[in-house]
Amino acid sequence: MIKRLYLFFFLISSTGMLHFANATLTLQKVRTASKDILVAIFTSDTMNIDETDISDSSQWTLNGVPCTGIFRYITKADVAEHHIYMETSELTEGKEYLLETPYGNKTFTFNEKEIFCESIKTNQAGYSALSKKRYAIFSIWLGTGGSRKINGTPPSFEVFDQQSGMTLVTGNLEEIGNDSSSGDYIYRIDLSTVPVGGPYKIAVKGYGCSYPFGVGSEFTKKTAYILFRGQFYQRCGCPIDSPAIRKNPCHTLVYDVDGPIGEANIEVQGTEPAFSCYGGYHDAGDADRRAYHIANPIINLMIYEAFPEVFFDGQFDIPGEFDAHYNIVSKLNGIPDIIDEAEWGTLVWEYLQNEDGTIHFGTETKGYPAPFAAPMDQDTKKYGTVRVDNRATCPCAGLFLHMARLLKPWKPERSAELINRAEKAFEACSGNMADPEKLYYYIQQYLLNPNEESHQKIRELYKSADSLKLHLFVTNGYSLNDSIFDNPAYFYSYIAAKGIPVDKDIADHFKSLLREAAKMNIAELEKHGYPVGNPSGKGGWGHNVRQPQYACAPLLMWGITKEQSYLDAASQLMDYKLGLNPMGISYVTGLGFHSVHHPHDRESAYTESLGWGPKSGITVFGPGIIPWRRSANIPILPKLPELSKERQYIDDMRFISFNEFTIFETMAHDALYTILAGGGKWNKKDPFGEIK
Repeated sequence: MIKRLYLFFFLISSTGMLHFANATLTLQKVRTASKDILVAIFTSDTMNIDETDISDSSQWTLNGVPCTGIFRYITKADVAEHHIYMETSELTEGKEYLLETPYGNKTFTFNEKEIFCESIKTNQAGYSALSKKRYAIFSIWLGTGGSRKINGTPPSFEVFDQQSGMTLVTGNLEEIGNDSSSGDYIYRIDLSTVPVGGPYKIAVKGYGCSYPFGVGSEFTKKTAYILFRGQFYQRCGCPIDSPAIRKNPCHTLVYDVDGPIGEANIEVQGTEPAFSCYGGYHDAGDADRRAYHIANPIINLMIYEAFPEVFFDGQFDIPGEFDAHYNIVSKLNGIPDIIDEAEWGTLVWEYLQNEDGTIHFGTETKGYPAPFAAPMDQDTKKYGTVRVDNRATCPCAGLFLHMARLLKPWKPERSAELINRAEKAFEACSGNMADPEKLYYYIQQYLLNPNEESHQKIRELYKSADSLKLHLFVTNGYSLNDSIFDNPAYFYSYIAAKGIPVDKDIADHFKSLLREAAKMNIAELEKHGYPVGNPSGKGGWGHNVRQPQYACAPLLMWGITKEQSYLDAASQLMDYKLGLNPMGISYVTGLGFHSVHHPHDRESAYTESLGWGPKSGITVFGPGIIPWRRSANIPILPKLPELSKERQYIDDMRFISFNEFTIFETMAHDALYTILAGGGKWNKKDPFGEIK
């Protein structure tokens, strides 16, 4: 047998690039991780952890002095990224340095207000001005070198205005200690006295500075706007006009196949009876509409009822009026945008309701939309109905009544139609309806038409909500029509009722359930160094970026009691997915200075090809669930299983457990960011200006 030897020839050029036969390694930037640890960032067009050789420390020097220790973190972003951590002597303010490496050199002057320090993590979009507790976190992590404590007394910090350079707040890092969830040694930076405005930066004495951030004002309004519109971008059957992603309504013809429930498994011949179908959402980067999405309009309606004063028409620039074929006519219709969004989420289940009141589980096809990187109105697949299922019919009975009640002042005829649909759905499934869905139905029925019969049903069923505190971390959409009670939207309308007599004991009981849930959410928040808000090693896809869900009960309690501690906890939780996490990354597209670039989303692949970046407002699944089958072949360092759950993430669209998403798992509670912003509407000007 002939053995063949493959050789890699390379050349280090004067531009600081290492050329392999099929690779180019480029020194991009220099950062810090500590007062005596530099970080050199190299990029490569191949994903090979062996491209950077750190075995000979004499080749890695700072002003001619070899580094005393070298460590690596290699991951994938736009391209392969090699973070090389080099232990040096303590850096001196204002001193010029020459960093020499085997793969290129770079000169820089150390200025703690200019050089980025990876160890400082902030909410990169905007902290809520309503909260009296705001933090940044400082934690040193060196890849294969692990986490580190600060040697000696924790240093001082200052918060300064990025434009004027004026120092606004000073203090010292507060030592918190080891955090098992992240694997980091945590120090906190208190931002509670930073005034409304920005952009600001944090400079840690002798270490470096943070990304820019802001407090309140247009910073949080922009955050609320981007996140709310994330649902609009996932609509099915609707054009997407700003930006112009989708010219026409998509997937409007559905064949009545009545196929089995599952993913990408329905054979549609195109000869079956067909009907028009609009409304609802694409599940993620795919085009299936599924019963789990019923959670979204239910939650949006609850948020509106809890905080009606902060929502209004035209707030998020989503469609308000359509023609007969659901082409957009106007963005204004006199109805708060959040109700418009809930109505769109409800609409598909009306189309999928049969004459007998039953409702199909959704729509599906064989395989996935084609072509891949294209607007959904160019999808060539045929779609058919999934069989009827009580997980669609039963919750829709309550949803239709809920929607009818809130729409009635603006659309009385539409309200009457929804009431009729609700009654038919209830008649079709009442014998198989779980108690939580029954409670939801009878509460909405009573509030629409107060009568003793409905009220008596509420009295019989209200204790079914008692298990709320036990199910705070589950996915709302997956528990439709079962005994698990996990969604306060099923009873919140009873608490919020005005002008209608309610049983005080029942209303107080519901409030006590919310209080218990909120206290458990706060207790979980306080267990961890970062505001992850849940046991990071337990849960399904997206559980480590679902902080708005964990903040829901605290925010509802704040709305009821105005106790500041509830708002403070909710605000801290909702900082997490915007950058206040071990990765220092915003898990939301379009927000933050270091944000996810590659969601597993077909229309985002299309917009990226146009140079627009991905669709904004998408919260990807984030860290904690290692991709199945491929996990052993993911070429990063340290290897994924060796990382803490909060660091198990790669920004690569091929790994769907990291970078896919679903409308109901990671985006259902995002309207709560509008509460933290205090309402209002973003003025469309980037509050970071040219600085970003």
